[in-house]
Amino acid sequence: MESSQTKRLIEENLHYEEAKRLLIKLVRIPSPQTDRLEEEPQVLEFIKGTVKPELEEAGIHPIIDDRGNLIVSMKGRDAGKRLLLVAYAMNHPAGNMKNPYSGAVLDGTPYEIQGECVWGRGACEQKGSLAAMMLALKVIAKSQEELAADLMFVTSTAGESGRHDSLNYVLGDGKVQADWAIVDGPPQIQLGNKGRVDVLIVVGGTQCHSSRPWEGVNAIEGATRVLEKLQPHMPYPLEKAHPKLGRVSLSATSIESLPKATHTIPSQCRILLDRRLLPGDDPEQAVRAVEAIVGKVDPFTVEVQGRAFTYPSEVSEDAEVVRTLAQAIRTMLGREPEYTFATAALDTGLLNMKGIQSINYGARDIRFQHTDHEVVSVNNVFEAAKVFAFIALHR
Repeated sequence: MESSQTKRLIEENLHYEEAKRLLIKLVRIPSPQTDRLEEEPQVLEFIKGTVKPELEEAGIHPIIDDRGNLIVSMKGRDAGKRLLLVAYAMNHPAGNMKNPYSGAVLDGTPYEIQGECVWGRGACEQKGSLAAMMLALKVIAKSQEELAADLMFVTSTAGESGRHDSLNYVLGDGKVQADWAIVDGPPQIQLGNKGRVDVLIVVGGTQCHSSRPWEGVNAIEGATRVLEKLQPHMPYPLEKAHPKLGRVSLSATSIESLPKATHTIPSQCRILLDRRLLPGDDPEQAVRAVEAIVGKVDPFTVEVQGRAFTYPSEVSEDAEVVRTLAQAIRTMLGREPEYTFATAALDTGLLNMKGIQSINYGARDIRFQHTDHEVVSVNNVFEAAKVFAFIALHR
């Protein structure tokens, strides 16, 4: 089918009011990050009770795997690149945000947004792009056009957990196979992002009653000495830099002492570090570099552990998936695409590591992520849906 025909088909079957309706519906259902992460019941129920039925009403047949991820598979003629679209269910906790699940429609002017926007936790970060991808699938189902190649869609239980576990499980054992992937992102084509590894430093001492501190070894004092060693390397442990992503960084994000008891010299202190990674960096090597900086801190025991991580990512403007998405933007939106990079840690790195050429694109607006006034442009959702539908239909 010619690109002009594809464009006309999408415009006949995709409507602004439907984009607004679906976005409001998704935002009104809480699916927050909690200490249960991907096993949080509200996240699982959002996928099972909201996303799945909405797709089924359009004649689409999703499955939910045994970790709660939703997967849609649409078969094509195997005449093109297999495409995977990745969206997320989990959003940032409501925090101090007023009416976080109202889904209220507001004038975008105060937020420097043209037209309408929708208010709600997760609107600008996960649920805008989720709505756009769901709308694209609905258009494809309604059109009954045969796809040139397989199309896969995943709504992951992740979104805020800062690790690859959910998507890695989806990709395991060949459950989902693809050549290209587009992951929830901004209205620009995001070519790359930093990765991240959490580094846990466990400082050990000897517990005793705080009325006789000389009988113990205070782990807090050991943690202080560890932080003194790290201080010259924070926030920049290396001179290495990327022309778009800047330098790597190292930050302390939490510290706690144990046991949690009164009048007690603690036997353990735990420091959590956030080490950002640039394309080409290895998470394990970054952990070992921190270990080398810390070294020995007598009379304390010190253990340095690598924890959750995400791979960095980068593709060029010449990559096939980038050029195809750029053409979809030109055709459906009538403008040249913009390109960007992100300092955040994302699943795109995992996909590229597995040989799936991957970038980020969608309705996400980073200005409002994790703020108390989270909104997303309805028009951004509507436009992203058009682009997703075109790239799925016209490969």
